[in-house]
Amino acid sequence: MKTTFIVNPASANGATGRRWAEVSRRLRELGLEHETAMTEAPGHATKLAADALLAGVDSVIAVGGDGTLNEVANGFFSDGRYPAAGLGLLPLGTGGDFRRTLGLPLDLEAAALAFERRKLRLIDVGRIQMTGLDGQPYTRHFVNIADAGIGGVVVERVNSTSKRLGGRVSFQYASLRVLMSYQPQEVEVKSAEGTFSGRAQNIVIANCQYFGGGMWVAPGAEPDDGLFDVVIFGDIARMEAIRSINSIYKGAHVSNPKVRRWKSAKVEVNTKERVLVDVDGEMCGVLPATFEVLPKALPVIVP
Repeated sequence: MKTTFIVNPASANGATGRRWAEVSRRLRELGLEHETAMTEAPGHATKLAADALLAGVDSVIAVGGDGTLNEVANGFFSDGRYPAAGLGLLPLGTGGDFRRTLGLPLDLEAAALAFERRKLRLIDVGRIQMTGLDGQPYTRHFVNIADAGIGGVVVERVNSTSKRLGGRVSFQYASLRVLMSYQPQEVEVKSAEGTFSGRAQNIVIANCQYFGGGMWVAPGAEPDDGLFDVVIFGDIARMEAIRSINSIYKGAHVSNPKVRRWKSAKVEVNTKERVLVDVDGEMCGVLPATFEVLPKALPVIVP
C-alpha cells in the first residue's frame, strides 16, 4: 500500500512543520511506511495531491487543518477521478471541524491504525461556481462547509493572525470583533426546496456539521445523504448576535426565528453587494455563487 502525507508546515502557527519529523518517525515505528510532500505556498497541496494520485498512491493524507484538507481534496478533482484512492486527515491544524462529524481521531496511534486499515466512507462533495477574488469565474470543491457573509470576514481576520490561541478561541475572538461592525447584506437564495430574499448575516451551505472552531452550525447534517443543509442567519441585530454567539456551539441557534433551515442538492446565492465566500475555512471568492452536491464523490478514510 502506497501512502503519501501532504504536510502544511505553516499549519497551527508553524507547529505542524516543527513536529513533522517526530510524527513521521513515530508513524514508521507504528508500521506505516509513507512518503512525505511538503507544501510551499497556498494552493500547492492541490498540485501535490494530484501528482500523488497520478503516481498511483492508495492513500493521500492531509496533515494540517481544514484549509489543508480542502486543498488536498481539490487535488482529487484536478485530472479525472480516482475512486480507488482514499483521502485521510491527520488533524494538526487550527480549526479541526471536518473531523468532528466523521469522528476522526486526534490520537496519533489511533490515526495510524485507521490509515493502515483503510476503511473508506464515500462522502458527498460540494462544488462551487463563484467569482474569484480576481474577478474571474472560479470553481472550487469543498468537503465540510462553505458560507457567504460574515463567515468570510471572520475567516479573513483569523487567517491574518498567528492563531496561537487555538481554533475555538481564535474564531470566537474574531467573530466578536467582526460583529462589532458587520452589517447584514441583501441577498437572494434560491433552490427547489426553499428560498430567501432579504438581509442576511450569513448563508451556510453545510455538508458536515461544524465550522469556526467547533460551532455546531448544522446539527444533523450528514456528509453522504446527497443534500446540503442550508442554514440562513437573517437580519440579526448586532447585540443579539453577540449575546447569542455561544448558542451556536450548542446548536441552540436553530430555535431562533431569524434562522431558517432546509435541505437541498443545489443552491444559488445572488447579491448586488460584495459578499465574501468562505470555503472550508479559507476565503476564496465572492458572490454570486452556485453550490451543487456531487453525491458520494470522495472516499474518506475513517476509523
